[in-house]
Amino acid sequence: MNKIFEKPVAILGGGATAQTFAADFALAGHKVHLYESPQFAEKSLGKVLKTHEIELEGKQINFKGFRRTGKAKIDVVTTKASEALGGTGLIVVSVPSIAHKPFFEKMIPYLEDEQIISIFPDNFGSLILKRMMEEKNSEAKVIVGGWSSQPYGTRVTEPGKLDCIMRIRTLLGDALPSKDRDKFFEALKEIPAFDGTTNLEKGDTVIGVGLSNPNPAVHTPGSILNVGAMEVSEEEGILGIPKGGYSMYKYGMCPSVARTQLAFYHEEKEIANALGIKMVEYTDEQFFWKGSVMGIEYLAPFIDVVMPPIKGPLSVKDRYFTEDIPVGCNVRYQLAKKLKVEVPVIESIIRLGSVICEKDFFKEGRSLREIGLEDLNKDQILQYVREGVRSRHPSGS
Repeated sequence: MNKIFEKPVAILGGGATAQTFAADFALAGHKVHLYESPQFAEKSLGKVLKTHEIELEGKQINFKGFRRTGKAKIDVVTTKASEALGGTGLIVVSVPSIAHKPFFEKMIPYLEDEQIISIFPDNFGSLILKRMMEEKNSEAKVIVGGWSSQPYGTRVTEPGKLDCIMRIRTLLGDALPSKDRDKFFEALKEIPAFDGTTNLEKGDTVIGVGLSNPNPAVHTPGSILNVGAMEVSEEEGILGIPKGGYSMYKYGMCPSVARTQLAFYHEEKEIANALGIKMVEYTDEQFFWKGSVMGIEYLAPFIDVVMPPIKGPLSVKDRYFTEDIPVGCNVRYQLAKKLKVEVPVIESIIRLGSVICEKDFFKEGRSLREIGLEDLNKDQILQYVREGVRSRHPSGS
């Protein structure tokens, strides 16, 4: 067993994926500490706060036929970061990216040397964490890295009960800086979430990993271009869709939407090319498959049947809008501006999303300052994410 697993594993978050991680680790024989923010714990964890039990079920579809189910006993369930993090080896951060900063705020004071922090999905969160550690003068010698997506397609049926629909086929990951990548992969390759089902690929910097997250390219065009059908179905039901039964993958994927998703992807590629890094490669044809490139990522058997049951978004407050636009789209847009790349589709998504959600996502969204890249030029950005060396130019040019 990897030395890091001689210590308990800390899972940060209380949503579907965090609970799935906790149950998966516990059922595989690991000691688990589960932390949720005090303001959300009663709603997200409910009875788990007292019983410490999470039931993992679902088809967990994958090509290897692997399935891990049962009622898991979680050693520590807490709303105190000190209890969750003390004496742990691996820290798994599994929260929406809009929650990165408040969770990191709680986490940083209790970090210990030799811990490894893994962010699912990274969504540029590793960059935020490192910037915050620098600002707080944290001297903890930790390895930080992240992944292009979650390892599960999973839903909470009620707090402590999970329907894990499928396990991912391929994940892209990297450490910040990339020179720590081998240590990061060595520690993470044996986690239960990857048990024989997942191909781990080494990304080209955490920026390349962030750009490879398919959610912004798939979710935001699919949600914005179908917002009418979504909202009307929630009001009165349309096309035989009952309230709460809308699925973007079932009702919102069509050739016109796919063309927009493809155009978004090509703009992402231009950003990566301008920076001189690689991101995930798709063919144009893969965007016109029912499962889109999200299905390529999971690549589960009979994916056309599997993807539609995933419900949502059900309102403009769903993460497809409130996370994927201000975080996923806005970071791409800000990087494009710095690199002088034209991204009209991504910009349009942010503008339309701002109107639909009654927000100003250009102002409220994740900025280059937040991820610590505002004052760096192209070469300095690459030096920082690959080597961990930060040198600033007064103009950032």
